[in-house]
Amino acid sequence: MNNNISDTLYAGTARININPSGSCLLDGFAGRDHGSEGIHDNLYVTALALSRHEKILVIIGVDILGLNNEQMDKIWILAKKRLNLKPDQLFINCSHTHAGPEVRPSFNHETCAPGEVGKPDPAYIDELIEKIIRSANEALINLIPAEASWGIGETFIGINRRAPDISIYSQQATGYENFPNPEKEIDRSCPVILFKDKKGKPISLVFGASCHPTTMRYDNYLISAEFPGVARRILEENLDGAPSLFLQGIAGDVKPRQVVEGNGFRSGNFDDIEIVGKELAADVKTTIKNGLKPLDIRIGTSLKRVALPFDKTWNEETYRRYARKEEAKYRRVWANYWLKKLSKGESMLSSIDLTLSIVELSSELRFLGIAGELLTDIGLKIKHQFKEGITLPFGYTNGEVAYIPDAEALREGGYEAIETVFFYYDKPAPFILEIEEIILSGFEDLNRNIV
Repeated sequence: MNNNISDTLYAGTARININPSGSCLLDGFAGRDHGSEGIHDNLYVTALALSRHEKILVIIGVDILGLNNEQMDKIWILAKKRLNLKPDQLFINCSHTHAGPEVRPSFNHETCAPGEVGKPDPAYIDELIEKIIRSANEALINLIPAEASWGIGETFIGINRRAPDISIYSQQATGYENFPNPEKEIDRSCPVILFKDKKGKPISLVFGASCHPTTMRYDNYLISAEFPGVARRILEENLDGAPSLFLQGIAGDVKPRQVVEGNGFRSGNFDDIEIVGKELAADVKTTIKNGLKPLDIRIGTSLKRVALPFDKTWNEETYRRYARKEEAKYRRVWANYWLKKLSKGESMLSSIDLTLSIVELSSELRFLGIAGELLTDIGLKIKHQFKEGITLPFGYTNGEVAYIPDAEALREGGYEAIETVFFYYDKPAPFILEIEEIILSGFEDLNRNIV
């Protein structure tokens, strides 16, 4: 393929199976006490390469929970070495399935000794990174002249899971429960981009939604791509062999509506996953049926990391309080881990780096990448910061370092803002309230430096 042909859009795709070779610990739930028991449906990495005006972009969807900064650094180094691609030319989005192999170090008091950090299988991580690079390379090899069209629909598969009664957040921890909150706004955008060759044959279908793939909970031990996999399977029945690619959006506090039961959520099953996936696929089909308009792709990208500081008011006294025997076990494990570090004279982490990125696909459409679990309120603030065209924020992109709440959620507390800190080995405290301003100003800077 000759990238010097100036005005022609080229698109190419590739898909590679990323199932583990044997039993493994599954990621996403701290309550699991043993490894996977089999594979219900396959996990994939799917890549879409685009080239126009001598600019190249590769969008990649991965059926895993998320990648950390260390793993992303390895991907970027290999992409530069083998493919001559810079970090801003990769938009790697993870579906956040909670039924895939463990990919991030974390505490799990069910499978680890107190204070021990559970670590993923390094052989699987190396294989996963290699397959991500391979998928990008194959997609670039497969570039052919293409045309693109797009539309923005809606999907109602999700429901907000931040409790309407925030007083519960000041009480003693009772577990990891979330609560349905149908009154709270979520992002219901369902973007659809269809790529075809010059004869009208599909090359790829990109679609997205904002919803945690947690139809099932920790009592599931089968590997699965969850509802995004079902939606892809159904949509691909009409794509003449072309792959579809799912992108996860503002999903940090959104859960499938299908498993609401009374004032809580039940643990779903594979029938429920099928229902959620079918609904999402139907929403995508409705958007296509209503008519897609031509997308004049003109690629522009920018990427940077910003430091998110931790709350310095959390200190040795805080850790001793959470280490008391009346506290939940997962809190005690976390607190003793940091007390041990202090006793050794080790310095405490002051911040963690968050990757932000912008991909302008045209003057009408841009993707924003955030390497974290975006809660709805801050996700919508980021989205509405851009006044022109359609802006689509995607969490779990180019990394996944933590839940990303706004200042109000940090003040409220609760699972996403505070409680999840106790499962991370690299977070000695929640974030400061000002991270909202740091992120918004980070995107302002990126927007000024798109190339």
